[in-house]
Amino acid sequence: MDEQQKAERTRELAQQIWEAEGRPEGQSARHWQMAERLVAAEIEALLHDQEVPR
Repeated sequence: MDEQQKAERTRELAQQIWEAEGRPEGQSARHWQMAERLVAAEIEALLHDQEVPR
């Protein structure tokens, strides 16, 4: 996943989090941080899956 893909995925997840929480104002930084952590976990899982022989 390149930087552009990471940024787009982060935006998507931050939007989903915001909507799931009822679209509260003033929480964008927290939503963005949550989304960044989720993207990092997704990337880690993808890398792990590539390392494990099937």
